[in-house]
Amino acid sequence: MNLPPVLRPEMDRDGAEYKRVLDVEIQSERFESLGSQLLYRLSKTGMTKYMLGVEDDGSHSMLTYSDMKRSFYCLKSLCDSFGAVILKSVDVDFSMNSVPECVDGSDVKALMKAGAHVIWFHQDYPESSPPTAQSVCRIEVEISQVQVERSRVVSADGSECLPTPPPPPFHAGDCHPVKPFPGSSSSTSSSTVEGGDEDQDAFGDTVSQALRILVLGNVDAGKSTIVGSLTTQSLDDGRGSCRLQIMKHRHEITTGRTSTVSNHHMGFDDEGNVRSQNGSKVRRMTEEELVRGSSRLITFTDLCGHEKYLKTTVGGVSASMGDYALMVCNSRHPPTHMTHHHLNLCASTLVPCVIVLTKIDGCPPDQLKNTIDEVKAMCRQGDVNKVPFMVNSTSDLDECFDKMSRLCPIILTSAVTGEGMDLLKYLLFNLPKRRKHEKKLGRPFEFLVDEIFNVPGVGPVASGFVNAGRVEVGDTVFVGPLDDGTFVQTMVKSAHIARTPSNSLKAGQSASMCMSLNKNERKFLRKGMVILKENPKRSCVSFVSEICVMKGDHTTIRRNYQAFVHILNVRQTATAKKIEMFDPHEKTNKVIQTKNLSSDREAASEGGDLILRPGCRAMVLFEFGKRPEYIRPGMRMLFRDGRVRGVGIIKTIVETKGAAVAT
Repeated sequence: MNLPPVLRPEMDRDGAEYKRVLDVEIQSERFESLGSQLLYRLSKTGMTKYMLGVEDDGSHSMLTYSDMKRSFYCLKSLCDSFGAVILKSVDVDFSMNSVPECVDGSDVKALMKAGAHVIWFHQDYPESSPPTAQSVCRIEVEISQVQVERSRVVSADGSECLPTPPPPPFHAGDCHPVKPFPGSSSSTSSSTVEGGDEDQDAFGDTVSQALRILVLGNVDAGKSTIVGSLTTQSLDDGRGSCRLQIMKHRHEITTGRTSTVSNHHMGFDDEGNVRSQNGSKVRRMTEEELVRGSSRLITFTDLCGHEKYLKTTVGGVSASMGDYALMVCNSRHPPTHMTHHHLNLCASTLVPCVIVLTKIDGCPPDQLKNTIDEVKAMCRQGDVNKVPFMVNSTSDLDECFDKMSRLCPIILTSAVTGEGMDLLKYLLFNLPKRRKHEKKLGRPFEFLVDEIFNVPGVGPVASGFVNAGRVEVGDTVFVGPLDDGTFVQTMVKSAHIARTPSNSLKAGQSASMCMSLNKNERKFLRKGMVILKENPKRSCVSFVSEICVMKGDHTTIRRNYQAFVHILNVRQTATAKKIEMFDPHEKTNKVIQTKNLSSDREAASEGGDLILRPGCRAMVLFEFGKRPEYIRPGMRMLFRDGRVRGVGIIKTIVETKGAAVAT
């Protein structure tokens, strides 16, 4: 029998699954096989489509509405058991005129509200529909992955069976409770299963309470090796075996130099034992399994050490929200100017620092002593102003946990022999959390975009950090600002935390979210944008900042000085339009007047002759050079022209641009 074609043949890369009919028992092996197939489809992009009533070659199966309805309920039970949810077909307009007379229209309407897109045969072939095909149809179903803990439970008769937990809330899908499809044996009573919502909240709390550690230091100091040894619980072979497990790019592996910012996780149980991603001999532990089994999570941000990638390192320090920093130094060589620059950067941004001396195996004692002396002298310099503290035991660490803002512990380690690694793990397990992100849950949602991806079959995906508030999948958000200062209104389609699907995000989490944007809107997405839940105000063109010029460099700042500004995730060139000296001891400092910013002559007469040197503090009016950005008063900033020249705090937003929402 030649069946009429309706779709192109099924292809694995399209993310769509064709099924003639689904009619299986929940307790059967076929049900498990179909569930594995569903998880495989969802593992690629987090979303998939099922075409019911369609053959593998794309032809119509010519089955009736009753068969398709039965298949849809089977698919819905399948999604419920394997941690997925059916999305509502919001773009489908229901019309009673399209429903054949032999089919109950109210029943079809309820099915379509549940997420089934019913397409009748006479809609595919309006001119050649025979009378016998009046109830023939096919169904399209869109499925998304959500976070549901799958565990096996014991039924009343003692046999093991699959649970059917209630689906988590999903506002965009507006899904109805799953009903067993006709004829299924789903009435088996089982013991109580913990709800997916409570489990997901615990998962999200672990991520939001993670201790964020910045890893800095000069090139070839062993930063990636230390991170790889800690996260994999393995020792290095002296030739970079640990760093190979965490490096992202081929050129990083060949050169041995980190050129990008990357995050890596390490977990502890309640007793302080490390949960390693290589703990299983069969396979590597996933990030989800690592987070779920850990009472404390450590997130390492591995930064670049080479001077060539200094701008990448500065951007990582500005946007990573680090609680503490590990300053890695090679014990066989004295600290370099880049080590001093990184340490000065941490001191200027008020990030407490721990110095880790690596490669002490085989290091001559006199060279080790000289390195320690130079590191101590570097910590005592005026631009760093820290008290070095040698750590030899856990009791030494206990004394400095509450004095980290003033002390700078020094730990001697070797990733080859493992010497000093236990002290470093004890330090990481007991360090108090410095940033209290839970205090920002009541603020409006604010997501800082670090990376933009365009995933085939899914759409635009933004990864970054949730700086404040909370959002759920299906909520309306605003993305921007664009080059003209406007924001785009869109919807959150899905979200991931630690490579795990989630239906909500909250402050303190590094996450990614998929948005519903058309092709024209996608091409304007970029790093440095924000995603807001509330209708945003106008974006910023110029702002006033209280700055302090860092000591130690020959820096001269005057009017029209241009620097590259880092404000959290914002990175752009800005020009100093006005400069006024600032005395922190005076209660009444002159506020910069900004009525006639376009008058260069007036600006020169008011503040053009002022020159800032290292150590000076001033109120400076900056103006972005390329596009408006979203910033708020109170945000910290760094500015550089090659090296970092100073730090500051945003005081006021002077000039804004663009409508609130793009139309």
